[in-house]
Amino acid sequence: MKPVTDNHLRPSRRNASGVRVLEPGDGLEQAERRAFLQALRSHGITLSATCLLTGTGAFAADAATPTGPTSERPTPTLAVGHIVRDFADAYVELIRLLREASEVEHALMAQYLYGAFSLKPAYASIAGYGSPNSNDLLGVAIQEMQHLGQVNALLMALDASPHLIRQDFPYQQDIYPFEFNLEPLTQASLAKYVYTEAPVNGLKRSSVSNPRDHQFLDQLDRVLGGSTRPNHVGSLYDRIIQTLQEYISTTPKRAEEMKPWIAKLEEIKREGEDNHFLFFKSLFLGTHEGFKGHKNIWSLAPNDPAYPSLPLAINPSAFVGHPNQIKDPLALSLAWLGNLHYWTILLLTDAAYSDADHTYIDLAKQQMMGPFLSLARHLPALGVGMPCEPLSTGYAPCRTTAARLRFVSSMVGESNQLAQQLKDRLPADYPLAVGEAMMSTLTEKRAQYA
Repeated sequence: MKPVTDNHLRPSRRNASGVRVLEPGDGLEQAERRAFLQALRSHGITLSATCLLTGTGAFAADAATPTGPTSERPTPTLAVGHIVRDFADAYVELIRLLREASEVEHALMAQYLYGAFSLKPAYASIAGYGSPNSNDLLGVAIQEMQHLGQVNALLMALDASPHLIRQDFPYQQDIYPFEFNLEPLTQASLAKYVYTEAPVNGLKRSSVSNPRDHQFLDQLDRVLGGSTRPNHVGSLYDRIIQTLQEYISTTPKRAEEMKPWIAKLEEIKREGEDNHFLFFKSLFLGTHEGFKGHKNIWSLAPNDPAYPSLPLAINPSAFVGHPNQIKDPLALSLAWLGNLHYWTILLLTDAAYSDADHTYIDLAKQQMMGPFLSLARHLPALGVGMPCEPLSTGYAPCRTTAARLRFVSSMVGESNQLAQQLKDRLPADYPLAVGEAMMSTLTEKRAQYA
């Protein structure tokens, strides 16, 4: 890798979403810092000294601003991270970061749901029952859904489009620290979730003194092995908060409207770094009360009846011909039905944002807590989990309200038709009436735009 010179910017790589990140482990020496800043200045950009963090092999760019007599202003110091600023304009950079946060929250939600439904009935209290909280997996997944909603609400407040897609696997290991995988709950998957949700400095040995905490860090390192771990989710929210503060300072007419969002973003960060981190740590260590006193639960053989999770397929696909296609015909059909419900939920959520109509949120919740939840709980008995696969059209495929309603009505119609074909093989709690009622509501809405 080339060193920094007067003629070269610091080497970087770019993830699938276009985020530039500096290679970890490249500490900046004093001469290199000067050369780096000189190269930036030659492009008309200046960075404050707080952007260069040394001694840990990590780098986090501070706010880049156009040079000029008013460009020097105090900027909050960031926690250690690897996110490098792409755009000098705070508005553009803020929207970019919020879209990244939306993808991260969506990815976490899907993985936590898959882990929850992989648990055996004896551990139902760890899986949860569907209310938002920080002490069971479904509860945490719902809180991630709430974070996803808040991030998108801020995007809308900034007059940007909602963003509900997530990156397909394999996931680039840049902003999000691990490859995306839908997998059953194991100590290995929990180690990734612990790291992801951890406070930025929460896993540093210099920050702990209790011998038990050192043992926890030793165990975490052993399970994670040599996996690349460039960032925590909290680092991303630090950057978003800082960029929002910069946007507010440069757009005073929107200050009163935007300032409350800083507290909301700080609460999202706190909920992850405090509550979610401690929850996943307790699962990783096997100390969560839901394990009912089983000692060394993760040392059991996976085929032991007391082992917490079922051996579900990893990253199953309901698309015929895809590499991980589900082989069992019934499981394949039910998983495809699950995909249809998952896509309907996201299409309705996008419609709610685009049309500012809460009716669609109510319909999305009916889908989530009705047919989607029923199938997600049933599929593991067939050896697979809910695939939650990306929809190739995205969730905002249409330009007008009338076209959106037609698209989502077609998706609901397909799920209703398949459910009728499978009605003798559906789980006992699958609510067929939900789809019929939803179609009736959508037909009434479409009549308003005919």
